[in-house]
Amino acid sequence: MSEITKRPYNGWNNYATFRIHHDILNGYQWDEDEDIHVDLLKAIVENCVFENTGAVGLIVDYANLFLNNVDWDELVEAYNTRSLITNVLKPNTDE
Repeated sequence: MSEITKRPYNGWNNYATFRIHHDILNGYQWDEDEDIHVDLLKAIVENCVFENTGAVGLIVDYANLFLNNVDWDELVEAYNTRSLITNVLKPNTDE
């Protein structure tokens, strides 16, 4: 589990939940008798993020949040290890 999902943020379970609340759902006008459920919230958010042409900045911001949460050192280690193994197993053709 990533660091971003492990800790509470601003009273929410994690930073992503806070951002969805703060950026999208906080100003949403709910009908008084509206049944609020997970699928509805997902549909509202996905519409705002992916189908709203004015949300390009929001898409970039959310993409950056994801990319900033990547463990780049782990990837470096994994690819360096794989490269080392490949080089050791590759036949020497210099002779």
